[in-house]
Amino acid sequence: MKKLIATMLTVGLLAAVPGSASAGGGGYSGHGGYYGHGGYYGYGGNSAGAFFVGLVGGAILGTVLSRSYEPVYAPAPRVYYTPPPEQVWVPGRYETRNERQWVPGHWAVERYSRQGEDDEDDDGYSSGRRVWVPGRYEEVRTRVWLPGHWEERG
Repeated sequence: MKKLIATMLTVGLLAAVPGSASAGGGGYSGHGGYYGHGGYYGYGGNSAGAFFVGLVGGAILGTVLSRSYEPVYAPAPRVYYTPPPEQVWVPGRYETRNERQWVPGHWAVERYSRQGEDDEDDDGYSSGRRVWVPGRYEEVRTRVWLPGHWEERG
């Protein structure tokens, strides 16, 4: 539609300039271009105006024809934001844990009963011997306080 309007406007401008459409140029009718108002061979005073009208019309047509399509832009891509994770308060509590604890080495009395003797007259020292028990780790159950804290859930 724009091309048609621009073409019609250019043709209308070229037709509106007096003398540009006639074959004889700018002189009186019946006299030819040599005796008229114009200069040599019938290209008179209107030839400069016709030149500029043609120049403007060519510029209009060139502009219309060079932009034969409208630029089409794709829509911007959608941006999806993840919601922030929910924060929840976890109250403090006691927790029972098994922890390794070092038990140092020590001397211990190893007891045994004598064969054939009565256990009634045993004083507790005569039937045993001292042995060294090396240090070791033992599992000990302890209660530990865990303070309250914020936790992200999502």
